[in-house]
Amino acid sequence: MQRIYPYKKRYSARVGFGLLVWMVAFAVIAAAMGVTYAVLKNGQVAESTEISKLNREIAICHMNANQYRAKTDALTNRWAMRDRLSQNGSTLRDIQHNQIEIARSSREEAGIRSTASR
Repeated sequence: MQRIYPYKKRYSARVGFGLLVWMVAFAVIAAAMGVTYAVLKNGQVAESTEISKLNREIAICHMNANQYRAKTDALTNRWAMRDRLSQNGSTLRDIQHNQIEIARSSREEAGIRSTASR
């Protein structure tokens, strides 16, 4: 026959001190891991936001450069310049081929001088 002691029955549902310490330690570790994850995720989101802002700014700069290049090409177009000059009544005219002189570079002139002085 088995005897049931009232002492064991009364304290059998209680949690021991060692188990309580392990539960607290696990809760602290889990909370620290959650906080660490939140901090790291926040940093990642901030970096990705900054990268996307920089990419937008780069795209805007490229678009502005293309617009300025297109405007410059339109303003320096040979036929557009002729039309603007004629509309403004400018005295500038085309250069004839017989008016063009070939310019010598400074190296060529130095070579000519050195051979002439010998």
